[in-house]
Amino acid sequence: MLKEVSKEQWIQIISEKSTSVFDDPDYLELISRLHRTVIHYYVFYRQEKHLLGFAVHIKGNSIVVPDHYSYSSFWWSDTLTDFGFFEALDAALKDLRRFYKSFSFRLPPEVTDIRAFILNGCDAKVNYTYLLKTGKHKVYRANLSEKLKQAENYDFELVLGSNFEEVLDQQIKDFQIFGYTKNKTHFYQKYFEVLFENNFIKSYSLYLDHKLKASSIIIIDKKASKAYNLLHSTSKNNNHFQASAWLYQQIIINLFNSEIQTLDLYGADMKGIANFKSGFRGELKPHFTINYSAKRVYWIESLGRLKSFIKKFL
Repeated sequence: MLKEVSKEQWIQIISEKSTSVFDDPDYLELISRLHRTVIHYYVFYRQEKHLLGFAVHIKGNSIVVPDHYSYSSFWWSDTLTDFGFFEALDAALKDLRRFYKSFSFRLPPEVTDIRAFILNGCDAKVNYTYLLKTGKHKVYRANLSEKLKQAENYDFELVLGSNFEEVLDQQIKDFQIFGYTKNKTHFYQKYFEVLFENNFIKSYSLYLDHKLKASSIIIIDKKASKAYNLLHSTSKNNNHFQASAWLYQQIIINLFNSEIQTLDLYGADMKGIANFKSGFRGELKPHFTINYSAKRVYWIESLGRLKSFIKKFL
């Protein structure tokens, strides 16, 4: 049975499990305040054992994904077999369909079995990312190794955190180039400022001759020993410096030294970006965005009944 639990109950349950920053009520409620959603906490129980759970953002009578900078909260018991997971999720979704007219999840890459979502009338969109194991001495693809070799000719300075305002300014300029509206750009500037003030993100940047050449904004999840590369920017006309390649390498080394085992590069769908990120020899992983609409399911089922009716007279 799927039950809504209190924040206090949720905290007690996840304290016993290996969950991520995206399950942390402090993180969830921070995002909720920014996007003006309401957080509900759900846990699926069988014989008084909590088998899986998810915290969701609510607007009206729908579960929403407020933005693409966070994976949805989603955990399950490591005692579940593959079929046990499928069975528990299937039962949980049947309950969820009774509670909401529509729901969406941006599932983390760890969720590879989406059969229960499909069988419950959900649409699934697949995206890709690279997951890197951190380390000091990594073996990269030849083209990336050549870029790193070129970067060694420059006296880069790596800066962590202390110049966040300048880093954010570089990232926000990219938002404007990408065509974000003024209001949306202003919102996300505040969004990342708040995450930084609450110690959920960290900035990495490279300087050459006191000029900012490249920067990244990263979620650090110490509990799960993971990091998520939310944003990356390189100043124009700096390709010959190979600042992006060098910055990524320094981030990987720094995370390793900070006992962070995995870096999610957060995206590998566009051909050029995927080609560059593949050079780090990470593991290519799919992740799914799930959407359910009771209205859509109704029309699909109605169409199916109509087709069956027509066939009887053909």
